[in-house]
Amino acid sequence: MHTISKKIVRILCCHFLYRVRYWNFERLEQEKKCLICPSHSNIFDPTFLYPKVDNLSIMAKAEIFKNKLLAKIWNYYGVFPVNREKIDVKSTMHALKLFENTEERRLLIFPEGGILKKPEEVGVKVKNGAVFIAAEAEVPIIPVYITRGPKLFSKVDVIVGKPMYISKQIAKDKTKVREKSKELIRTIYQLKEGKTND
Repeated sequence: MHTISKKIVRILCCHFLYRVRYWNFERLEQEKKCLICPSHSNIFDPTFLYPKVDNLSIMAKAEIFKNKLLAKIWNYYGVFPVNREKIDVKSTMHALKLFENTEERRLLIFPEGGILKKPEEVGVKVKNGAVFIAAEAEVPIIPVYITRGPKLFSKVDVIVGKPMYISKQIAKDKTKVREKSKELIRTIYQLKEGKTND
C-alpha cells in the first residue's frame, strides 16, 4: 500500500498539480536517521517529500485527528498528532521513541508550527520542539526550503540544506534551544537565496 500511495501522490501532487524540482536531495538521502524541517506555506508541502523519503514519520496538528477513520489512516502512514497550543510531552516522547532501536528513521516536523500565510511571520515564527527532539535523540536536522505559496500547476522548488548537528547538552538549556531554533529558521530561508549553512 505504501508503494502504491507514494506513486499516486508523486504523480498527482509532484507532476500534475505542481511541477516539483528537487535540489541537493542527496543530502537528505545520506542521513538514515534525521529530522526533516521544511518551511511551510501550503497544505501540499508534506506531499512533496512523502513520495521521496523512506521510513518517514510526520508530526501533524492534532486537529486533523478528530475524525476516527481519518485518524486510523494517518496512523497507518506514520502520521501522529501534536497539540500546538501547549508543550505536548506525549507527542515529544513518541517522537523520541521513533529513533530508538532502529537503523533508519526520518521524522518530518514543520518548525514554524503550521502554515504561515502572514508575510510578517515568515522567517520569524518558530517552535522549539524540533531542536529539542534532535538534541535528545542525537540526530541531525535537515533544513528544507519549499517554494512559498505556489499556485496550482506552477513550479515548486524543494531545496535541501546541509545537516545541522545539535549537541545533546543544548536540550537542558531553554535559552540555547531557542537560539538554535531561530538559527534553524534563518538557515531554511537562506536556502531560498542560494545560501547554505556552510
